[in-house]
Amino acid sequence: MVVIGSGFGGLAAAIRLAARGHRVTLLEKRDQPGGRAYVYRREGFSFDGGPTVITAPWLIEDLFRLAGQLPEKHVTLIPLDPFYRLFFPDGSRFDYNGDSDAMVREVKRLSDSPGDAEGYREFVRHTEPIFAKGFTELADKPFLRIEDMARIAPDLVRLGSYRSVYDYVSRFVADERLRQVLSFHPLLVGGNPFQTTSIYALIHFLEREWGVWYAKGGSGAIVDALVKLFADLGGCLELNSEVTEITVRDGLASGVTFDDGRWLPADIVICNADVAGAYRTLIPSAWRRSYTNRKLARMRYSMSLVVIYFGTDRLYRGQDGPQLAHHSIILGPRYRELLADIFGGKRLADDLSLYLH
Repeated sequence: MVVIGSGFGGLAAAIRLAARGHRVTLLEKRDQPGGRAYVYRREGFSFDGGPTVITAPWLIEDLFRLAGQLPEKHVTLIPLDPFYRLFFPDGSRFDYNGDSDAMVREVKRLSDSPGDAEGYREFVRHTEPIFAKGFTELADKPFLRIEDMARIAPDLVRLGSYRSVYDYVSRFVADERLRQVLSFHPLLVGGNPFQTTSIYALIHFLEREWGVWYAKGGSGAIVDALVKLFADLGGCLELNSEVTEITVRDGLASGVTFDDGRWLPADIVICNADVAGAYRTLIPSAWRRSYTNRKLARMRYSMSLVVIYFGTDRLYRGQDGPQLAHHSIILGPRYRELLADIFGGKRLADDLSLYLH
């Protein structure tokens, strides 16, 4: 079997197959594994390319248990408190975590609206069934057919999924800053809180359920541990191996062709590369009549972001400093208007907001 792409998804697929006794080759076009979790090293500094927020640690731990190994011997996961620290332009801030009492205290401290504490409690109660449906029940469902979506449509309507995350949050709390606190999560995946379905409100309950974690050594440490686990299971990792085509025979994938002309046969090919790019460049058009180049060009994609990596020799947590947390979100004077500039006008404004990690 061949797996294309050594990001977390590709590594997880390769490990699961190898743990079941399959012979697996994992292909990576870059000079080191990780995919989106690539680690950049410059002048003595190491920078995680991402992702940086771990919200379901058991998904990582399960991979080691499949191989009969203890995850804590390979990866050290550290719980964060607060999960996020949000800074507002008026000088106020909000520490966001998974403790109900602590969150209510923060709501009362931040908000001038007397009903917001009880409104927050109601918000939590309403996000639980969204979490149960949207994550527990549906997270691993592929939805390959329109009937699959139609089957759950009544449940989604009942849960208010036709509302945006921001509109949904606004039903429960009145303070604008608190609305931003409870609606920013879609931004982490390139979504607009004013357009993204309120199903994404489940993230709040998910984080309460399992916490937010950090891997000692960064996300690159997780990649290294998974690569070693894959090797221990007998898997083969090939770096600097760019696939240019998934070959097809009789309607089934038969192998992959590399940029140097080599061909590697395979009974099964799993592709964890970017979906649109893979369809457009790796699969011959004759075998993807549903996903033509024209259709792919018309699709709406989530927003990318500008990332700046900087090295520093100090901690910014002192009495006189901004007291940054592990995840700090610094919001500008505009929220709705800034997102309208970005998602609607495709403009990068001067009063941008920052996520510091």
